[in-house]
Amino acid sequence: MNTRMISAELLRLRKNRALTAWMFVMTTGAVAAFFLIAQGFHLNNAAQNGPAGGTANFSHPIEILSLIGSVAAAILGTAVGVGDLSAGVFRDLAVTGKSRITLFASRVPGMLLLWVPLMVIAYAVAIVFDFAFAGGQATPSASALVKDGLWVLMVTCIALIAAMGISALIGSRGISIGVLLAWQLAATPLLLNISVLGVTREGLLTAATTRVSPFSTGPRGGGPGGDAAASLHVSLAAAIFVLVMWMLVPLAVGCWRTATREA
Repeated sequence: MNTRMISAELLRLRKNRALTAWMFVMTTGAVAAFFLIAQGFHLNNAAQNGPAGGTANFSHPIEILSLIGSVAAAILGTAVGVGDLSAGVFRDLAVTGKSRITLFASRVPGMLLLWVPLMVIAYAVAIVFDFAFAGGQATPSASALVKDGLWVLMVTCIALIAAMGISALIGSRGISIGVLLAWQLAATPLLLNISVLGVTREGLLTAATTRVSPFSTGPRGGGPGGDAAASLHVSLAAAIFVLVMWMLVPLAVGCWRTATREA
């Protein structure tokens, strides 16, 4: 893997303008829409609806970025994981002599170079709107902003990497997206609420991300199943281990499938 391969992957993604545009809409667009709508309600009826910004309301854009941002990350990750298969160029790449493992590995930094700036822009927009629409209320401190921002970036990057590996294993973009969304939005909340599963629930991604959340804007569960995840007593070491495994295991199986797939 070298910088030319990484740059080529980044260029390939940037040239997919429709995909890039939707990633922007689902991150920056979603955050901006929330603040504008919430502030509109405030201006229409200030007695019943407070300002959209301020410390008390900053948990809302965090939730939006962690939930909708993870969905966007899953879409991007699956596009990267099966991009060569969907475009019909996997055979051409396989016969060039380049290591398949190297080809697979170069996609990770390439897609991160696209994703991280998108998330930074979205988070910066959230901060600007939160301060602009604070209406005299207290605003988050610098340390709180940094902690929340790093947490959101971590959550979405894990979703991105896991989606890439799982889609490379499955080999179908549509099926991969369906499986990932069903797991995270339907199966995970259900499993978190089944108490008979005991400590095995600590292996779920939502449980781990909730445990390492800074909670600087008040308790929040990080999306569906978050309340159940917050009730689990997951140790910090266990949470970190689970987070690492949710990146390494999908990457390992995706890399194995790429290396063994018939050209």
